[in-house]
This record gives sequence, structure tokens and C-alpha cells, in this order.
Amino acid sequence: MREPMTTAGAGEPPPEQGEPRPGTAAWWLARETEPARQRRRRSLTLEGILDASMALLDSRGVAALTMRNVAEALGCTQASLYRHVRNREELVTLLVDRAVSVASSPPPDGADWAGKAAWSARLFRDHLRRHPGVASLLRGTERLGPNSLTGVEYALGLFIGAGLSPRLASAAASSLATFVIGSVNFNLGLDSRDPEERHHRRRLYRSRDAAAFPLLVQHAETLADVTSDDEFEVGLNALLTGFRALIENAEATRD
Repeated sequence: MREPMTTAGAGEPPPEQGEPRPGTAAWWLARETEPARQRRRRSLTLEGILDASMALLDSRGVAALTMRNVAEALGCTQASLYRHVRNREELVTLLVDRAVSVASSPPPDGADWAGKAAWSARLFRDHLRRHPGVASLLRGTERLGPNSLTGVEYALGLFIGAGLSPRLASAAASSLATFVIGSVNFNLGLDSRDPEERHHRRRLYRSRDAAAFPLLVQHAETLADVTSDDEFEVGLNALLTGFRALIENAEATRD
């Protein structure tokens, strides 16, 4: 089972009253202004903690991402970790913000706004599929971290530059990120590209009652061959088509 995100785990110091929840704007602002915490082990750094956390997440899944396991992986005490992060919730917030920074990588030169948006969306999706634990931890407030804000700034530049108002550009950027994350989460644990999985889907569809599921039975062969890649590309193209319509409408309104 996943550790609760809003309470301290076993052995963790309880959150202080009035502290902002990790990941909120108030928390990020407070983190920038708080005094540096004392760190007795010079070899233990926040980056090292995040590296060990990502390794745990990749190899053993979300359930294994505990302060105790991170400390064991680093060969230190949990108390040492608390000099860098107060609890697991802070750890997850910082880990996810760092993990999503890949979406800010620059696209190839020469592409228009739609090509750049599509390139970034595919890059982000591929990264999340390599690190499925990250996708399952994304909740929205992580978009306020420094790496995430870099991605937001980049996306705003794309959509405002294409002709959308700042309000619509923000909504477009958020909807695109939400679609990418949702597409990965929806397919976690199910690889529709696996020939064996497709074979069993074909059998499942064909075995249904044709009176209750006429389309599934009739189109079993075709439907079983639809992969998560197909779903993603259809959804991505639909979003970009909708964004183009918004841009054209904005241009027509200005004229």
C-alpha cells in the first residue's frame, strides 16, 4: 500500500502546526526563504537523497519509497535525511519536480509551435513510461516547483507566441500536461503493444455476448490491435487541432 501523503510515516517527525503542505505555492515560497538546515554529514546531499529515492522508485515501486528505505540505501540514519527533507511528502514533492524537468529540454530547430509542443509531449511521455513510479506520484501541485515552472514558462512561450491570450495559453499548457500524465497512468501495468496481451484481448472481445457487445465482437481483430501509442497520438493530434482552432478564432477576433 502507498504511504499516506498527508501524515508523517513511522519514525518521521510530526508536521508543525500551520506549516504549508508540501508542493503548494506557500510551501515553495517558504522553502526559498527558510534558513539553511544544519547538515552534519557533508557527504549526504539533497541530490544524493533524490538519486537514491529515484533508484528505489524505479526498482521497487512506490510502496518502497519510504524514509527508512532511502536511509538504508544511503547507509545513513533517518535523522540524517530529516536535515534535508522533513518527511516523505517533502521528499516526493522534490523528487517529482526534478523528474519532470525533462519536459523542458529544447526541441529540434525549425519546428513550429505545434511541432515543438508535440515533441515535448512525446518526450515527457517516454520519460514517464521509463519511470512509471513518477507518473503515479504526480498530483498537480508539483507544477509549482522550480523545474516545473521552467516547463510552464516554455509552454506559455509556445502558446502565447502562437497567438493565444495568457489565460488560454496557461489552460492549453495545463491540459496538454494533464493529457500526457493521464495517458501514462491509464496504461500503467498494461502493455497493449505486447503480442500476447493483444492475443488475449482478441479472445476476450470475441467471447462476449454478441447481443450485448455487438461492436466488440464484430471488430475484435481491429480493436485488439489498438495500442497505447495509437491512443496517445490520436489524443495529441486532437488537442493540437483544438489549439489551432483557438488560435484561428483569436486571430479572427483581432481582425
